[in-house]
Amino acid sequence: MNKLEANVSLFVITFFAAIQYVFLKNIPSSVSHFAYLFITNLIGFILIFIVFFGELFRLDRKQIGQSFLLSLELFGYNIFMLMGSTEVDTTVSACVLSAYFIFIPIYSYVLFRQKPSKNTIAALCVATLGLFVFTGLDAGGLLNINVLFLWIGDLFFAAYILTTEKMTARSNPSILAMGQLFFNFIFALIVWVAQALYTGEKLEIPSASEFWGSVLFICFFIRGLYGVIQIYAQRYVSAFNTSLIFSSEILMTIIMSPILSRIFHTEKETITAYKLVGGILIVCGILVADPAFTGFVSRRFSHAK
Repeated sequence: MNKLEANVSLFVITFFAAIQYVFLKNIPSSVSHFAYLFITNLIGFILIFIVFFGELFRLDRKQIGQSFLLSLELFGYNIFMLMGSTEVDTTVSACVLSAYFIFIPIYSYVLFRQKPSKNTIAALCVATLGLFVFTGLDAGGLLNINVLFLWIGDLFFAAYILTTEKMTARSNPSILAMGQLFFNFIFALIVWVAQALYTGEKLEIPSASEFWGSVLFICFFIRGLYGVIQIYAQRYVSAFNTSLIFSSEILMTIIMSPILSRIFHTEKETITAYKLVGGILIVCGILVADPAFTGFVSRRFSHAK
């Protein structure tokens, strides 16, 4: 895989991430978030285990520790994503959950003393403006309790993206993908059992077809395909550029929302001019972050003169 293939791969899995929120709304409110995470991570682990079983012979203590750390970050993200996204519009979920790119430069500076480049600062400004425009120029729309959960999820996912970048260059991506799924279904099972003991509820798995339709989509496209491709691709794409590519999820969600509402007979969301312009600005931020793109534009502008 080269840098171009890595970028294309990240855009492909971003598409699947953009439509996952429609499936998340099929999870009954009576179903524990931890039960859902246990089921999806267990099935995802089994799928990847079947494909990459041979890679386990290269397993070592270092990669076990790395997988454990990635799992903690991803588990925190998934919990807060589920707590927030099931109560807000699909496009709002995509918008806020894409905003973790804001925290990448902050983490990089605080933890590694890496000063952001001019391209990074410019991209951050453009993308943040897009986020603000997306809300209809109403910052208060990003501060209710459910959206607050999504913001906390952003903190976890920003840490996850940055940690993944640091680890993939020195570790086996297949093992990391399997490891994080393994630990995540263990974490979810432990907390689910503890929750059941505390509340007195039974450990029951729903049988509704809508629930299992969502589970199968998440297991294959998010836990499996998304997890493996992201870890491989981040060998060639920086954490900040990865986060901005993932931010295009907003625009993809806007485009796909009317189509998915017809397919799944869900309520059609209103796509306003603010949402469309905000999504476009965030995609512009992705382009500004790439020195190759800004260099190309600069050269074309110089020739035009």
